[in-house]
Amino acid sequence: MDSHHQTAHRMGLTALTIMTASNMMGSGVFMLPSSLARIGSISVWGWVLTFCGVLALALVFAKVSELAPCKGGVIANIGHAFGPYIGLQATLFYWLSTWIGNCALLVSGVGYLAYFFPILLKPLYAALTCITLLWGFVILGLQGARIVGYAQIFTGSCMLIVILSIGISGWFHFDYGLYTQFYNVTNQSNTHAIMAAAVISLWGFLGIESASVSEAQVINPKRNIPLATICGLAIAALCYISSSNVIMGILPHSQLLASTSPFADTARFLWGPTVGQCISAMAIIACLGAMPGWQILQTEVPRSAAEAGLFPRMFAATNQRGVAYKGLICTASLMTGVILLTISPNLEQQFRTIITLAISACLIPYAFAAVSLPVVMVAKKLRHSRQFAVYSSLSLLGLAFIVVVLMGAGTQALYWGVMMQMITIPLYLLFVIRQQTFKGTPVTPFFSEQCFGHGPSVPNSAGNTDGRYRIDTVYKED
Repeated sequence: MDSHHQTAHRMGLTALTIMTASNMMGSGVFMLPSSLARIGSISVWGWVLTFCGVLALALVFAKVSELAPCKGGVIANIGHAFGPYIGLQATLFYWLSTWIGNCALLVSGVGYLAYFFPILLKPLYAALTCITLLWGFVILGLQGARIVGYAQIFTGSCMLIVILSIGISGWFHFDYGLYTQFYNVTNQSNTHAIMAAAVISLWGFLGIESASVSEAQVINPKRNIPLATICGLAIAALCYISSSNVIMGILPHSQLLASTSPFADTARFLWGPTVGQCISAMAIIACLGAMPGWQILQTEVPRSAAEAGLFPRMFAATNQRGVAYKGLICTASLMTGVILLTISPNLEQQFRTIITLAISACLIPYAFAAVSLPVVMVAKKLRHSRQFAVYSSLSLLGLAFIVVVLMGAGTQALYWGVMMQMITIPLYLLFVIRQQTFKGTPVTPFFSEQCFGHGPSVPNSAGNTDGRYRIDTVYKED
């Protein structure tokens, strides 16, 4: 396939920015008001804390993409900075978080669809609808990133209409007394409530790395990825903070807690059932429209890992449009299983269960990705520059934020995090065995020219090379 044909299926800056914002907002905005209502309006401080932490991570991720662009983005760079075991662990965790999070997208979309078809409030019908929609998006995803980008311009526009119609117009009907009446309903301290809100709010910003991870599907990635990352974050943050707080000052607290479609219910409360139906219809399009963008993420990271020998080779297989089709079908099958296993009589409860799993999976790769930037800068001999001090501080700030979120996530997130970490130990053994089995065949070493060009192998005690690469030559200067 020639380079011109490959470029024809890639995304430009506009589509990439909308995909980044859409991935973040589509991953949480439409159900988050109901989830945050269980904490109270004090959750606004959780939003502020989360925005500061995610902004630090966004700047770090953008800088990594500028200094060390490669397939798989910042997630792939973790392995280059810390070695194949950490690379395997981070890639596996991130991969889990993407396709588990996609299950929450489907649940949220079906929650709004139930506005029109109340039968979908029944758990079995809701699950079957989620699965049907899932496989429909698999068919769309197989058509290539450019088609996905065009689709997300339309669905992202629907998302902005829904959010801004409530987030701007709703302030004219905002009831401050109602907003402050349920300030902290957790029966815990304010500090604990803010930390708990930060955990849920972080779910809303998952996808900040979307542009970086999609590097192989982007036109002019060195310029477009940093711009799309920062612009996408700004759009998402503005929409989130405005809409989620104004809804708490409009809908009665008891109604918001029980709502499976808070934006549609707010529109109906303000402007009547007809407008409520229009908002619900656009929310369905917008929420489910984020699915194709997330499908790119859930295939590009394992694709990069497969090319590096960390994942099975089937994840690297692509169709004529450059889509890792086997990986897409595999993750869709796993998502089908998660949807069936998490069926709950309450859609909001199912949503919270799924996002807890997704957040548990994403925290470790985010932590390593934050620290990978100083490693890259040292390897590129930039540690004596002013930028090194600034970006190292941002990396530490991002890492501290992740620690706070982990503390606020509670024992369930810690439990799942430890369990998933244990799973990576035998998987790494399989990776080592596989590398030995395929020795002498074209299996790409983890430190490779995939991103930065081959560096000379490090001689072992016998004077032979053993496949290890020096970090200063892996991250060689341009």
